[in-house]
Amino acid sequence: DLTKRTLNIFIKCACLVLLLFGIWMCLGGVFLLLKYRYTGVFFSSFYIDLPVLLAVISGVLLFIGGSLGCVLSRIDSPCLQALFVYFLIVVCCAMSTASALAYFHTGKLDVDLAPLKDVFQNYSGDSQDPDTRAVNALQSELKCCGVTNYTDWMDTPWFNHSGKYEVPPSCCNKTFHICNGTIYSPKLLYNEGCQSKFKDKLHLVLVVIMLASFGVILTLIFSAISVGHLMKHNPPQEYQILDQQ
Repeated sequence: DLTKRTLNIFIKCACLVLLLFGIWMCLGGVFLLLKYRYTGVFFSSFYIDLPVLLAVISGVLLFIGGSLGCVLSRIDSPCLQALFVYFLIVVCCAMSTASALAYFHTGKLDVDLAPLKDVFQNYSGDSQDPDTRAVNALQSELKCCGVTNYTDWMDTPWFNHSGKYEVPPSCCNKTFHICNGTIYSPKLLYNEGCQSKFKDKLHLVLVVIMLASFGVILTLIFSAISVGHLMKHNPPQEYQILDQQ
């Protein structure tokens, strides 16, 4: 009938949305986890990457559930409908947890980033050193220099022992090719510090996770309600004893 056809169309559209959300969250989460390989030294604990990890897991489940829902819109199977609802519940729990963790970490980013200053102090200039690679990567990517600004480098052991009065090359503004890192030409260096820019970037990532989780949860709720109504139109057939001839 018309109601059943409308529900199937809605479920199909919702499943396509879930598929897109799943692909986007998987790709975005994997990208962030790869970034965490070098930024992990800046955090006080590894728990801050749990929202991202849960987002990746939820993305995989969303992809599976969305694919199952697309099949469900074509086949009237009570078993598939029940399995689809089960997937929706699991994904909803995972997304809720990811959103809660993201919200929790937005209020304690200063505590999570407490080791950042120590990592800058441990800078050695050796490309094989994890702290050195992390600092160079952070300054190049965020276009920043030092913790608060380039003058922070003057208080580091690396700067005092080198005797060159230069900051790392990663502090150089890429628009100036003549930059060699000397502190006597501060206009050639990035002016902003890394702590505030890194904190703002993390805050943005966590807010995106919360908003995405909220959107997915709403889609899941409407999908579950639609499947519930669809199951009323397709009640499971009861077993009957066949009359013996």
